[in-house]
Amino acid sequence: MNSEMLEEILACPSLPSLPMVALRVIELCSDPNVKIPELAKTIQNDQALSAKVLRTVNSSFYGLRERCGNINKALVMLGLSPVKALVLGFSLVSSVEIREGDGFDYQDYWRRGMFTAVGAKCLVEAAGKKYGDEAFIAGLLQDIGVMAMYRALGEEYLAVLKSTGGDHRKLVRAELSSFEVQHPDIGAMLAQRWKLPDALVLPVKYHERPTAAPNQHVEIVQAVGLGNLVHDVILGTETQDSLRKLYAKADQWLGLKSDVVDTSLERARSATKAMADLFKLDIGVAGETEAIERKAESELAKVGAEATPTGGGAIELLLIDPADINPATGLMGRKGFDWGLRRAYRVAKEDGDTASLLNIVADVPGLTPDSEAGRPVLAALSAALRKQFTSLGAAICHLGGWIFTVTIAGSSTTEINRAADDFRKAASKLCTDSGHGVGISIGVVHFGAELATGFADASSIVRAAASATQAARTAGGNCVKIYESSAGASGAKAA
Repeated sequence: MNSEMLEEILACPSLPSLPMVALRVIELCSDPNVKIPELAKTIQNDQALSAKVLRTVNSSFYGLRERCGNINKALVMLGLSPVKALVLGFSLVSSVEIREGDGFDYQDYWRRGMFTAVGAKCLVEAAGKKYGDEAFIAGLLQDIGVMAMYRALGEEYLAVLKSTGGDHRKLVRAELSSFEVQHPDIGAMLAQRWKLPDALVLPVKYHERPTAAPNQHVEIVQAVGLGNLVHDVILGTETQDSLRKLYAKADQWLGLKSDVVDTSLERARSATKAMADLFKLDIGVAGETEAIERKAESELAKVGAEATPTGGGAIELLLIDPADINPATGLMGRKGFDWGLRRAYRVAKEDGDTASLLNIVADVPGLTPDSEAGRPVLAALSAALRKQFTSLGAAICHLGGWIFTVTIAGSSTTEINRAADDFRKAASKLCTDSGHGVGISIGVVHFGAELATGFADASSIVRAAASATQAARTAGGNCVKIYESSAGASGAKAA
């Protein structure tokens, strides 16, 4: 290590620094006998920070049944760990001053940090572990050494960043080649200067090589490593390779199987966008829809070619609009539906292949999906949809209320009709067994090749599906109706 370069970096007057209230919170939290009122008073001394923490605590991310009006109540309801993590998180964000036009990609910096932090927390919690909040703050903190090196070295460091071509995996080697120091070591030294505990210092030091971490803190280091893979799966250029690595490491380190990892990825997508908004960070996720769609279709082709099931969620893993995944159902929403229908229509029109749209309405007397009794029914229906249609490469969406859609390209009409009726039977039995009578009405439209007549555009297919669904409901519900394009606008027959 170049000691002169190290001194130059650490002596830089513009290095990030934590505010006094955060340093005091760290000090108090190091005391196992810390008094909640004293800690609450310390946080509340910074009114802006207190307001940010309360806004986040009351968000859907934490899902509290009762609103928190003050920090003391938040500490009682959530516990010390989440509130401490939020205080440090907001303090860390405020310590990195964004300087417009200075050449540093702050958007990419925070995007990596936020996806890693939320991804690590989601996976740890899915495994039933208790250190999700520490993993969250460690993920946000992991690249603080990058910021320190940029602040100290300026244009020299920007040149090194540029030389990696945006591939973070190449950064450490480029840093060592140019400066004989690396950002994980610099970040760990800065974290020690802030008197952060080893549980946060060591993930910073070893986040690029989790297998080298000391045994005492290896779990949190591994969690950050998994969070980095979550970032790479969602936003990287080698999605399938990263996904395989994530499956393997999540199983090895946390005992998580692929279906649980898929669900955690979906939650991470949704939660990352929500948390970035709460932290007032522009991570550049919105506005990239077209690029995401192109990437999704490219990756989908790879998945199809490999013909290897990943345990569910293939389409959802590739759409990658965090705001469009509902964490309660694990299904896409309106954007996912629009994307899936456009893709299916292109397949039908340009390739002459068969595609299908299923419009599904559940009749659940006396229940709304967001009620306490309705939420388990909604979750059960969503799980049944995923189980029935994921293997067909479907885009499965929840459009609100009790309305769902399934868009499929490349499967036979016979296969789709059978799957629709199998789902209807399974969902009805599942919900009846739980004590709730549910009628499932499904309208199916097949289009493409010789079936495409009568459909001038995608919206006409949607209208046909609605017509078929209405026919199913008019017939008494709990049945499947298949639209016949040759029969005109109202032609629908029973499956």
